[in-house]
Amino acid sequence: MDNRTLFACQILLTMVYSIAFLGMRRMYRHLPGTGSFALGFFSGFLGCILILLRSGVPNSVAVVVEHSLIFSTFVLFYRGILLFFRSPRTTRFLSILCAVALLLLTYFSAVEDRVAARIVIVSCVLLVSRGLIAVELFHQARQRSILNVFAALMAAYASFGAVRTIVTFLHGPPYDFMQTSRFQTPSLVVNLLFICIIGLFFLLMLSSELVAIVEAQSLYDHVSGALNRRGIDQRLALELVRAERNGYELAVALIDIDHFKQINDTAGHAAGDAALKQVVEVISSRLRSYDFFGRYGGDEFLLVFSQTSYEDALRIAERIEHAVSGLAVSRFALPITLSIGLTFARPCETAVSTLARADRALYNAKRAGRNCIRVLLASVEDASEDGVHVHVGEAITS
Repeated sequence: MDNRTLFACQILLTMVYSIAFLGMRRMYRHLPGTGSFALGFFSGFLGCILILLRSGVPNSVAVVVEHSLIFSTFVLFYRGILLFFRSPRTTRFLSILCAVALLLLTYFSAVEDRVAARIVIVSCVLLVSRGLIAVELFHQARQRSILNVFAALMAAYASFGAVRTIVTFLHGPPYDFMQTSRFQTPSLVVNLLFICIIGLFFLLMLSSELVAIVEAQSLYDHVSGALNRRGIDQRLALELVRAERNGYELAVALIDIDHFKQINDTAGHAAGDAALKQVVEVISSRLRSYDFFGRYGGDEFLLVFSQTSYEDALRIAERIEHAVSGLAVSRFALPITLSIGLTFARPCETAVSTLARADRALYNAKRAGRNCIRVLLASVEDASEDGVHVHVGEAITS
């Protein structure tokens, strides 16, 4: 395989990767680093084309422009990695280094035509840029073996640049970059191989992040913005285990929007969705950072109060009920009120049992006329004959 074919393969590969990452960028705008990776491969694509077609361009111009594109490729790769890992570091040092290198390349192409000096300058910049990428990957790898592998490969790629500098010193620069030789051709093969590896690893990194984003989004209700049934069930199960292990109290409340069907029938489903969002915003703003809130189904919500005493749970529930009572469906002046059923989990109790008791407490609130809070404790339920009693003094009515 001759050198022109290898360059053509590099052009094709960089073009494919730039299109792939641009597509990911358009589909998933919040995926960090995707845009920088797309621009990086596109810059490399343009640089490879210029190198392949440089015969029609003045040498001094071609050298500076093509290497500015190659340098930009690795600056953008480094920037993409920093964005992906949300690192506080910047590309300032690398950008300044590339600017200084371009000034030196301009001198050694326009003033003194010294190929060996240009190769050394380019090799040094690539060594530093690849090394910075490898260091950042090692820093972020922690227990992720795939990142350790990627970092090791980038370190090897950086070392390759150092070897190329040494060989240039010992044997002099190649007369023609497109001429097949025992060093230039293997160098192009290595570059082609690493372009393939870099693109694949970037895709793997972004794919794993995309899976995590989709997984997180699958736990939220797209209408209200609160956790969905699956998400809040997971949080409840985790909090039950944590409460049993650490020996603290766990309060659970089921909340129902009163006469929600009437809101939908009178004002329409769009108004009903808006009412759901209003209720979620008001409730969420009055919770603590370690409380969990989710839409349990229809107009019903589940609240999990972690590390909460009886008095605190009642106080938070009252605060929520009072805040929501000030809401109304716009244009129709339909009031929004809540019925709340509150209970506490017993040690070693399952989520099913706890939720069943909270549901009975909610039923009591509705039977009492709605727009109120009812509490059903496990000890009271066990002592009652019909299992639907509310302890005296624990019925809170608005």
